[in-house]
Amino acid sequence: MSRRTNRQEIFAPMRDKTLDNVLLQLFVTEFGYENKVIFAEAMIERILDTIEAFVKPASSLKPGQVLWMAVVNDGKKHAHQRMKEIPQVPVILDLVNDNELDTLAAGEKYRSIRRKRHARLLEQAHAQGGVLAQGDLAALTLTDPKQVSTDIAHVRETDKRFLPYRGSVQDVGGTLTHKVEVIRLFEAGHLEPDICRLLPIVHSLPAVENYVQTYKNVIKLLDRGLASGEVSSILSIDNRLVTAYIDIIREHHPEVLAQNPHFQEESASSGSQPTQGSKVLI
Repeated sequence: MSRRTNRQEIFAPMRDKTLDNVLLQLFVTEFGYENKVIFAEAMIERILDTIEAFVKPASSLKPGQVLWMAVVNDGKKHAHQRMKEIPQVPVILDLVNDNELDTLAAGEKYRSIRRKRHARLLEQAHAQGGVLAQGDLAALTLTDPKQVSTDIAHVRETDKRFLPYRGSVQDVGGTLTHKVEVIRLFEAGHLEPDICRLLPIVHSLPAVENYVQTYKNVIKLLDRGLASGEVSSILSIDNRLVTAYIDIIREHHPEVLAQNPHFQEESASSGSQPTQGSKVLI
């Protein structure tokens, strides 16, 4: 074994003056990891990777941008979890950009710019692997949460854009939009695998199949004469979703509602008649 040179004795130890080793000593001396050094090193590596994920984006911020924490878009719902229990990812958002400043100077209405800003923030977070909740937008833009919801609905209806907020992407909260969109595509003649590809937000095939089967079950129960509240209770789904599905059924299967005693008065007032030869999906 060769002896270390004088220079090696002097300079080689300096390579060990690292944050990794400072943390390792802390784990060993303060937290009882003296016999679990390998585990401590693995934990330190993850901690430093997490810190780097914050530091790098922060160092590249430009004027008008903000570093924000979004729920990670990992394909899981993360429903009924506290925020501190949910994986998060840092995202850089253009809170104000040059185009907005130009349109403000040109006299465009504030509400129009606000709607575009909300849409942009949602899409930017989604492109970076995260999803924002409507509450995030309310905090970022100091907008009433009800107005945020209205803005999202306006963009969806006027621009035909399916915005990726947390309720729609991770299927949490009272969001119905993606479920209704799946059924409208289904009624347009698309099969479940095609619907997965056509949706602007990625949905798994089992999820789409589940939405379609639930819709079919709603039709089946309404065809048997049940009221919307009973359908909601039997299928354990929100009554608002039943109401949304009824609107689609009214358009594509009016005979189902015409034969249901709970909707006959409505059918009579609208003059709708059962369609001859139409089929009920089951």
